[in-house]
Amino acid sequence: MKNKKNIFAGENAVRDFLNPGALGPLPVVELPKSLNPFHEEGVRIFIKLMQFVPLSNIKSFPAHAMLSALSKEKLSRTKNLVEYSSGNTVLSLTILGRHFGIPNMHAVITPDVPLHKKRLLQLVGANLLISHGPPSPDVWAEAGGVYEAKKLGEKSGWHNLHQYINPANQKAAEEHVGKEIWKQFGAKLSVFMASIGTAGTIAGAGPYILKKNSKAKIWGTAIESGSSVPGPRGESAIHKLAFPWEKCVHEVIAVDELCSFRASLDLIRQGFFVGPSTGMQLSGINKKIREYKRKGKLDELRNKNGEIVVCFVACDTMFPYIDDYFSVLPEKLFPKIKDLS
Repeated sequence: MKNKKNIFAGENAVRDFLNPGALGPLPVVELPKSLNPFHEEGVRIFIKLMQFVPLSNIKSFPAHAMLSALSKEKLSRTKNLVEYSSGNTVLSLTILGRHFGIPNMHAVITPDVPLHKKRLLQLVGANLLISHGPPSPDVWAEAGGVYEAKKLGEKSGWHNLHQYINPANQKAAEEHVGKEIWKQFGAKLSVFMASIGTAGTIAGAGPYILKKNSKAKIWGTAIESGSSVPGPRGESAIHKLAFPWEKCVHEVIAVDELCSFRASLDLIRQGFFVGPSTGMQLSGINKKIREYKRKGKLDELRNKNGEIVVCFVACDTMFPYIDDYFSVLPEKLFPKIKDLS
């Protein structure tokens, strides 16, 4: 329902406000030349600010969709949600779950989750359960955090939404990412880019865009082996996922943590308050466009207007990861603190 004045009132005001689709199409902004080294080649790079929702992260869309898909009977019987996640999915489900009548959220996490992320989840009221399985478990394996969350969800009064296989995850991306981007760009879009975590975003938005324009390219980013970036999966772990992302993705670009955090820092300093998984996408775009240019294949990406229009998605803000920027990036990138005494 459209809310032209953006006033949320009445008994369900907060729940209506927290519906990530309530604010209408989210903004798309073209990057300045300083962040686009290929501007002279007719490349235009746009960022879709998916974090411009009340909970400030893209995972609020599938979280709301998964909760909305539960029957009234299931909601009334559920007192505990449990999910394998140490980030935005749990954050979103913790808050949204309360407004759907589910008082408790339990996050199954691994021991390597840093203290500041644990505290963020505790801040919103999530209960943390430590799993000693692998950090990126196979979705179908009968071991590890995904499986443990599934088994806990079978207890009376508990429910595991299982974001890795829940069709509402993929559907939310089609509705709020794919359809919005198509309305905003139409056939002008040359490339859609997203990082691969659960693969819900790219497997939901990608096929919709290709259905509308089969000439568009879908690119995904994964973490380069040996690196660590919060949110997405590693280049080997993406093949353990359930959503059929491989059917729509033309290129997977591996990006390391240094490039991800540095690109995120560049975006932050231009006024885009985005996290490292968003920086990972910009770094991947630059890497792939550079490759196309080196091979003399840029024209393959041009639309009917002769431009190459690339759109990637901002997943969340930089605020949950501030300590990480200072541990990953060189000290020289940050202004020094001076004592005036």
